[in-house]
Amino acid sequence: MALFFSCQKGVDENISVNASAELRFHNMVGPVDLALNTPYTNPFGEEFVVTKLKYYITNIQLLNTSSNARFDVSQSYFLVDEQDALSKTFNIQIPSGKYNAISFLIGVDSLHNVSGAQSGALDPAKDMFWTWNSGYIMAKMEGNSPVSTLPNQMIEFHIGGFKGADNVVERLTLNFPSEQQLVEKGHLAIDISADIDAWFKSIHDLPISGNATCTSPGSLAKQYADNYGMMFSISSVVNR
Repeated sequence: MALFFSCQKGVDENISVNASAELRFHNMVGPVDLALNTPYTNPFGEEFVVTKLKYYITNIQLLNTSSNARFDVSQSYFLVDEQDALSKTFNIQIPSGKYNAISFLIGVDSLHNVSGAQSGALDPAKDMFWTWNSGYIMAKMEGNSPVSTLPNQMIEFHIGGFKGADNVVERLTLNFPSEQQLVEKGHLAIDISADIDAWFKSIHDLPISGNATCTSPGSLAKQYADNYGMMFSISSVVNR
């Protein structure tokens, strides 16, 4: 079996990165696939439509929780955008080994929030950067709902903030299904479901009727981040 190293700053030159993992994100509303511009009902019985959904997946790690080993994927910054099907699937290069979990940040780490104009998924042209606040929007949901009192009954959640108590960047660790613990050489396909019902009800109760908008850092943004951190789950892992 190939050795499995902890690597804080990316791929160590002594590690043979000879395998790959394909991460496939599936945005859901409860048990059904999300379709933009389609009416749904949230856990509070409120009708809503999503017109835009984006979130950052960054600083990815593959883990073996039994041995406390991990591999940090170098320069892993991805923006999942429901409007762009290609953005919901991406590949990472990993060494062969034994893994039983994956971990990632939901959002952008503090260093990259203060590093100025960047490229790729972090390009400000992706419409996920607050020029007025010098920082990234970690997750964004827009749409409308008949219970919203905003103009055009819109809902608008732009969740950001990376400082102090208002830091919304969350690290999530998802265990592989128990029957799929071992990953060796080859290609690993990981299907991850993201149930947006969690935005409204998981750790906190946040009905649209009470909060149809959140577009600046603060305690409310932190509550939304707490909630959407609960929306992810692994639906399948296949070693090919």
